[in-house]
Amino acid sequence: MDPDLAARLIEVEDDEEPSSTPEGYTIDTYLLLSVIDALQGVQAAVIAAAGVDPPRMSPMPRPATALDEAREMRRMQSIQTLIDQFTTPEPG
Repeated sequence: MDPDLAARLIEVEDDEEPSSTPEGYTIDTYLLLSVIDALQGVQAAVIAAAGVDPPRMSPMPRPATALDEAREMRRMQSIQTLIDQFTTPEPG
C-alpha cells in the first residue's frame, strides 16, 4: 500500500500482471460486494416492473492497491497529455 513503491513498480513493470490485493480484501469480501450489487439489480428490476423509472444503480466500490492508483494516475496523465496536444493553441 506504499504509493512511492507502487510508482516505482509501475515504471519497471512488464506485461505480466503482479498479483496484489488490498489488505483485508478476501474472497468473502468479494462475494459480499457481489451480493450487494446483485440485490441492487433486483431492486431496480422490481421498481421498473412497477412502471417507474428505476434509479441508476452503481456497483459498490472495490478496494484498490497503491499500484492500481499509480496505474490510474499514469493513465490520466497520458490522456491529459493527448488532450493538451489538441487544445493548446499554436503560437503565432
